[in-house]
Amino acid sequence: MHDHVEMAMLWAHIWGDSFMLSERPPRSVCNDELAERIPDNILREPIDYLFADHCRQATLCNELHHFVAHFFNAPPDPDRAAAILSCLEVDVNLHIADEELDLFPRLRMRARAEDRFSELLRLLDKEHDRDRTLVEEVCVDLTRLVQGQSLEDPDRFCRSASALAASHISHLEWENAVLLPLARLRLTNEDLNAMGKTMAARRSIPYPGD
Repeated sequence: MHDHVEMAMLWAHIWGDSFMLSERPPRSVCNDELAERIPDNILREPIDYLFADHCRQATLCNELHHFVAHFFNAPPDPDRAAAILSCLEVDVNLHIADEELDLFPRLRMRARAEDRFSELLRLLDKEHDRDRTLVEEVCVDLTRLVQGQSLEDPDRFCRSASALAASHISHLEWENAVLLPLARLRLTNEDLNAMGKTMAARRSIPYPGD
């Protein structure tokens, strides 16, 4: 079985390399940029919405890298920690639910044998479980920072946050290269319409056009 890097490179040859989020140079972003909301009308094209969410999460990973890189240079900024914490607790969990409850079941129904989707799904599930574990660890320490408390083990926080940022960027790139193109190829208009509606309901917003 190909690992996710080999799969990504194979699909990159077909679809181009615009999914390579890790090529963006590290930089600090403002809290408003982290909180920027994807326009609701994009829910009418749910695969585009998932891609836009990947870009937002890449911004989050970039900010987490920057936060860790400067962690010991000055007292951590509680407002920046709060912005990162909100993204991890809300946005990442919403996105995982979009995939696990909407995208994966529909792709399971539509995929063909040559897509080897069962193998892809096993890897996706494994990576989601890994990300959940790291998110939980990082959020515990970010909560303490938001509350103005010191960390019991700052080095452990930096290791966990760096691991989360690096692994999640790799995961997003792989999904952009493999999962989203497969979804565009296999899902029907009815699938996409149903996905958009349930994703809107998950966010407690009206489905555009209803």
